[in-house]
Amino acid sequence: MWTIWKDELYKITSRKIIWAGVFLLLAFAAIRLYNERCHYSTTIDGTVYHGREAIRKDKELAGRCSGLLTEETIAQIYKDYGFFYYDADGNAIGNYLNRFVTEEFTNFRQTDGNNPDEIHFRKGTDWKHNCAYLLENKVWFDYVYGWNDFAEMYVLMILSLFVVLILGLSPVFAEEYQLRTADILRTTRCGRGNGIWMKILASACFAVTLTLGVCACLWGIYLSVYGVQGLHASAILLNFATPFGYCPKSVLGFFLYITFLGILGSLLLTGMVTGISAACQSPFLALILGLSGYLLPVVWVKILGRIFPLGTALSRTISHFMSSMPFYLPMSTGFGFSADEMALHLCIASAVGAGGMFAGYYRFRHC
Repeated sequence: MWTIWKDELYKITSRKIIWAGVFLLLAFAAIRLYNERCHYSTTIDGTVYHGREAIRKDKELAGRCSGLLTEETIAQIYKDYGFFYYDADGNAIGNYLNRFVTEEFTNFRQTDGNNPDEIHFRKGTDWKHNCAYLLENKVWFDYVYGWNDFAEMYVLMILSLFVVLILGLSPVFAEEYQLRTADILRTTRCGRGNGIWMKILASACFAVTLTLGVCACLWGIYLSVYGVQGLHASAILLNFATPFGYCPKSVLGFFLYITFLGILGSLLLTGMVTGISAACQSPFLALILGLSGYLLPVVWVKILGRIFPLGTALSRTISHFMSSMPFYLPMSTGFGFSADEMALHLCIASAVGAGGMFAGYYRFRHC
């Protein structure tokens, strides 16, 4: 029985398109990070630093202000360094501390950003709606510039990796039809029962292992540049997190959480793709349908949901279902879903993934 598992795992891992895709993804992340480090600059007490030295200086500067974020902290940073802005040549003038204060507590994003005289602290309802939450949620402040960049790259890599997984898993059952080996497999002692589950298990093991491997590689290259400082800071400081829904408290907890979402998404995707593969006589057709199913939530949210209004309740129900699918699941932390809504999405994802696996099993067994 385990021979089928090993043989299926070998067939999946021998597909060069998977490793080519993974190599391109990691190469893109590494090159982008290297370019980001080379162009990183900071200005401290009139001295401009570049590259790795600039990152080190900013981390040291942020370390001095590490702690609970208060109005006094903001006022002190402004007193010491003023506002962050861009000069006439487009060069950033400032450091991590005053950039954070300027972007989060002033009208900086509503200006051109190149005239510090136009920048001022938000006031009244503008402050209450856009800034107050950072002071009301006991935010622990530290250097999170690198982790902000990492969050965006992390989610992008997981979503791109899912496309690679679709390419690799689509032939799992469809290839058996094409090679006319499906009947042979089903006539073996375990072929009509455990053998089919072994093929699905091999697909799931590969999907989870590859997802963890890519995440580990991303952790490695980012830790080599930014170190571990800021992992204990509040996740609310990340652009990819939101204070208006469920989100882990720390940056480290945030990344562990979206890693979990990525693993669950890979299992959900495995169920969907294996179910489609068992229903198709051609690996190419299975690939097209798999990609279509993966991108359907985007089409619904961006196009179909607006073209065909179905009533508030039904539209909300469909949107919640689409948000539980692989494309949106890893980025759920940015949607402001409550803890109960996230629990519902996780249950939907688990049910759809398991349903796809069972559908694939019965379809292949009785075809």
